Amino acid sequence: MPPVPNPNADPCQPLTCADPTGTFDVIVVGGGHAGVEAAWAASRMLTGRGRVAMITMDRRAIGRMSCNPAIGGLAKGQIVREIDALGGLMAHATDAAGIQFRILNRSKGPAVQSPRAQADKYRYAVAVQTLLAAHCPNLTIVEGIVDELLASPVHAAMRTNESPSNAKWTIEGVKLESGLILSAKTVILTTGTFLRGLMHTGEQKTPGGRVGEKTAAGLSASMARLGLELGRLKTGTPPRLARDSIDFSGLAPQPGDAPPVPFSYLSGTPLSPLCGSFPAQPQVDCHITYTNAAVHDLIRENLHRAPMYSGQIQSRGPRYCPSIEDKVVRFADKSQHQIFLEPESLDTDEIYCNGISTSLPADVQDRIVHSIAGMEKAKVLKWGYAVEYDFAPTHQISASLQTHAVQGLFLAGQINGTSGYEEAAGQGLMAGLNAARLVQQVSPVILSRHQAYIGVMIDDLVTKIPTEPYRMFTSRAEFRLSLRSDNADQRLTDLACSIGLATPQRAAQLAQKRQTMERITRELKHACIAGGATAWELLARPDTEIAALSAMNFIRGREICAVLRDPALLPMVEQVRIEARYQGYIDREQHAVQRLTELESKAIPRGFDASTVIELRREARDALLKFRPQTLGQASRLEGITPADLSIVLMHISSPRRKTPAAAG
Repeated sequence: MPPVPNPNADPCQPLTCADPTGTFDVIVVGGGHAGVEAAWAASRMLTGRGRVAMITMDRRAIGRMSCNPAIGGLAKGQIVREIDALGGLMAHATDAAGIQFRILNRSKGPAVQSPRAQADKYRYAVAVQTLLAAHCPNLTIVEGIVDELLASPVHAAMRTNESPSNAKWTIEGVKLESGLILSAKTVILTTGTFLRGLMHTGEQKTPGGRVGEKTAAGLSASMARLGLELGRLKTGTPPRLARDSIDFSGLAPQPGDAPPVPFSYLSGTPLSPLCGSFPAQPQVDCHITYTNAAVHDLIRENLHRAPMYSGQIQSRGPRYCPSIEDKVVRFADKSQHQIFLEPESLDTDEIYCNGISTSLPADVQDRIVHSIAGMEKAKVLKWGYAVEYDFAPTHQISASLQTHAVQGLFLAGQINGTSGYEEAAGQGLMAGLNAARLVQQVSPVILSRHQAYIGVMIDDLVTKIPTEPYRMFTSRAEFRLSLRSDNADQRLTDLACSIGLATPQRAAQLAQKRQTMERITRELKHACIAGGATAWELLARPDTEIAALSAMNFIRGREICAVLRDPALLPMVEQVRIEARYQGYIDREQHAVQRLTELESKAIPRGFDASTVIELRREARDALLKFRPQTLGQASRLEGITPADLSIVLMHISSPRRKTPAAAG
């Protein structure tokens, strides 16, 4: 990646705003992390066969990192690896722009170890835009704000096999505030925090989804006219400081890993779409400081001026990523909280204060900052703020992310009540490929809970309505030992190749990896020391490390030592070690997967009407009608559904005499 010495320069130069007349197959509304993955997936699925448009307020903002310029983290890192395995772009952009890479939870079990990277936010946006420009020739970028969704009533003749059973409308396109009308077969809304976005800093309120940018005001009303229910959520961001004004001398450094581990399975190989070596950027340290009693007292004294506590903000914020006001109130017994000082770019002076997200007034933020060690003389470049925005409660979408009410309309990202770049990107990719598949008139791709964290997330969304911004955690996945970050390619790349989202070269690389791992396993089981223990058995022991094993005196299969010492093979040896050491637990998970698969394989017919099943309890009928689960597995995870209810549903959908004409068709 070339350097970007001027972050205010136009990094979108490779993208052209082609004549946006005519009909598109897919329109993506929004250029954030969900939007770029949706546009990337749809464009690549329809290359040579269809047109895709991305509508964004400012093409220079495509791929912009609104909050912390970091990718990955606990469970989120697994999502990024899954996006990469499926052929998405987030991992490529991260590896091109990353300025610090770390594997979190190295001291814990493999199920909870996750990659994380601090990125140069300007280089990240350039990488995203470069990928779209170079690999999506059928993608048109349109600048503007969508004001209205265009739809027509659904007629029986317009229904396809993949149409929502209760859709009242079919999407026809969008109308911009400028009056421009774009026609489309499918539309994906990835509006982020811009849907009637309202920013709060103390008593000051400013319309917008991000500092210095507008809000999308008319789209919410248009969604409501089509029967979509909307709610409000809130998120926030901390102040940014000037690096040269911070005294780092007394602060603990937080270095990255050496050597760093990339996110993409292709980085550092000729198959990488951005090419170049890894790491592509100089690596830097972050630093740690802490709040203190004086800061906490200052916050308590000014809670009446905090929008979340004054009543100015009524919506819910993320419980697991709270503001500093929430931390002080909820954890009153704690005398300090960590603050990570993280560089936002190699070329600018901006430092992100991770840990003190706040919407307090600027004068209070100023006093807080200057009361923290190392920040006594800090210059504040940007004040923290909270932003409220509209979202669509997720009982209104199916697992394909298509809405029940409007055929051809998909939702992805924060509009579905989620929080985080990674969660948004995972949804965007799935919405993009499923919109393309709807255009192609083929069945949607639905990831199951045992296949991917992305599958866990989407299943959670369609079976539970977020009452606060949804964030992914390893604890949400019941099969997390099988859903590790190191094996995402083995779990998902075959699928990506079969649907045309990943390249044949990626499939060939995966085949080579599998062959190498099989060879390593054979050699480990063949090699043995005096006494008869094989290298495989030794490696499975929790007290045996790879380095120690490579130094042992093997009486048979001594060539295994060279394999264990080869740096190029180390990632695969480590994966084999995990599978050897945790084989019993992995087998147990697979048995549970088989039981889950039995429920998931039992589809609930599209025409099933729970209101006619008099044997069901009222609570069960209401839940089934509201969420409209597609399988018995989904139904089993709905609140208010008991095993007895499932038995009744199974009886009705299994009996030919009880099927409705719609269900039978």
